Amino acid sequence: MEDGCISMLINYEYNNHVYNVMIERRDDHFYIIYNNNEYTVTATELKPGQLKITLGDRVIKSIISEGEESKFVFIDGNIYRVKRIELTGRKEEHKKEGRLTSPISGTIVSIKAKKGDHIKKDEVIMVIEAMKMEYLIRAPCNGKIKTIHFKEKDQIEIGQQTAEIIPEDT
Repeated sequence: MEDGCISMLINYEYNNHVYNVMIERRDDHFYIIYNNNEYTVTATELKPGQLKITLGDRVIKSIISEGEESKFVFIDGNIYRVKRIELTGRKEEHKKEGRLTSPISGTIVSIKAKKGDHIKKDEVIMVIEAMKMEYLIRAPCNGKIKTIHFKEKDQIEIGQQTAEIIPEDT
């Protein structure tokens, strides 16, 4: 990554659809890549929670309000409720069960563990590629691999179970 360039992928859910958005910050501009289209954006915080966003020749004023599990974005009199989706595939409800689901749709490019392997918390189990980005599926706890549900080059959909872990007693 070059100096002054920061990239991140954010998954947001709106109306039961997950949007994968790549955001790059190069110096003082943002570049948003969505659906293979790149948009140049400048954003200025007018006051906390209030943004002025310039997208091409369009100026958008918005207010962002934090809820317990989601954000509310107010634009042009419309209210949008959005929720950030975890990228690691380690949703809280699956940690106890040792089940891991895919946070994105893509292709399995690498399997780092196999049935019966002992693994440590945060060890990479699987790598998924989507939109030229790699997502690491990590172990949520120490344990033993019970099942890997895919093999390399398989296609995976968002929410599908990737692997199961038998957690170690702590």
